[in-house]
Amino acid sequence: MPSKPPSRKILFPTKIALILVLPSLILYLFFNIWPMIFSIGIAFTNADRLNILPNPEKIRDLKNAIACAEYLKESTEYREKAVDLLIKTDLTLQNVKSNFTEIKRILDTSKPWEEIKTEIGFYVDNLYRLRFRVKRIPEEVRMYFNCIELGYVTRAELIPGDVLIDLDTLFKILSEILVYYQGDHVQLFTRHVESGLNKTTTLLEFFHMLERNYEDYLDKYIESARVELEKLELKYIGFENFNRLSRDPRFYNALYKTLLFVATSVPLKVSIGVLLALFYSTPMIYGRKALRALLLVPWAIPFLLSALTWKFLFHPGEGQLGALFKLDMYNYEWHAFLVYNLFEAWLAYPFIMTITMGALSGLSKDVIEASMVDGAGIRDRVFKIILPLIAKPLTLATILTTGASLQAFLIPLIINGGGPVGRIEIPGVGWAVGYRNEMLILFGYNKIMIDQEYGYAASIYLVVIGIILIYVSIWFLISRRMR
Repeated sequence: MPSKPPSRKILFPTKIALILVLPSLILYLFFNIWPMIFSIGIAFTNADRLNILPNPEKIRDLKNAIACAEYLKESTEYREKAVDLLIKTDLTLQNVKSNFTEIKRILDTSKPWEEIKTEIGFYVDNLYRLRFRVKRIPEEVRMYFNCIELGYVTRAELIPGDVLIDLDTLFKILSEILVYYQGDHVQLFTRHVESGLNKTTTLLEFFHMLERNYEDYLDKYIESARVELEKLELKYIGFENFNRLSRDPRFYNALYKTLLFVATSVPLKVSIGVLLALFYSTPMIYGRKALRALLLVPWAIPFLLSALTWKFLFHPGEGQLGALFKLDMYNYEWHAFLVYNLFEAWLAYPFIMTITMGALSGLSKDVIEASMVDGAGIRDRVFKIILPLIAKPLTLATILTTGASLQAFLIPLIINGGGPVGRIEIPGVGWAVGYRNEMLILFGYNKIMIDQEYGYAASIYLVVIGIILIYVSIWFLISRRMR
């Protein structure tokens, strides 16, 4: 009887492998896909600094304040009490104003203080007695317009806090005016009379308006509170952000500057990289390996250090290169745009040079030597033999560096913030004031960091993603044809 073959032991059964892998896979997908879905969703909302993470207590306060105002408006009992209070307040303030007015009239006669002091004293005594009635007004207003007492917990005030502060200030003036009168402090007394008259006039206008238009005042308060509440609510607004983009001159300017930057910076850095690669690939250059290593320095230096160095070098007046070439990147947009291109070329040429040198190292020397024997000049050898032979890797490098230029952000941000600031006018769209060298990514960044319009910024980035997807699709088509 043949022996049974030994069973092979499986160290990790499939179930255990799934238990180990699935949590990691789920977490990976969550932390990668969820932010993308969230960002796409935000682009179709009115997200801003107020409603992206609203304060629940503030929402509660506004809702309760609206309910309280509606109750005060509809309740006959409270409306009658409030109107009675407002009538009494109006009469008190009218008495205060009339006494202040008489004192002001006497002071304006410019008679000596000794002659008018006795006449003024009558009105000062009246004001001093009225101060107790003025003191009770804020307390009574807080009592009758107290939403918490009515069961509506809210920190919102139906009567503006400035009005209550002015009432307290008026009470203080009425308390001090007798002291200045008795002490013959004419200047301080006169100043208090003028201040008291102004405060009383302002308060009288408010309470007189509230007395005559009680319901209208509450309606306006409810409407303003609802507007504030709507600002705190995150809402789906469809394609409104994209419609707004189509009417924004800054967006068209940013799109134009981004595409123009791609059109100018890519040929510049590719040309420099290819020329340096060709130059340092010839055996006629002594010490070319060391020189090639030095040319890779831009890759080795941290980006922030490089950017700050270029910013200093081209600083108008203080930077050596800025003074030499008379460039003012803070006041002239094309001066700044030129600096962006030079800096981008300096950062990216090592990449192009490395790819090109790698491609050149794979070329057969026999082909080059045969062309020389046939009498081909340098120009013919470069453009008709060498470049066609390294076209595939060079095209790949160009495509990659073009994608980087499409996402230009840190260069304009650090060099001069995308400035200078000026009027941006787009025919058929309108005009706006903004950064004249904003790229699309920087435009979205400013909308987040300065304007704090997160939904609008997300729509900008979706447009950028759309442009990049179109570009990548073209890249794939070119790659397939080259195969």
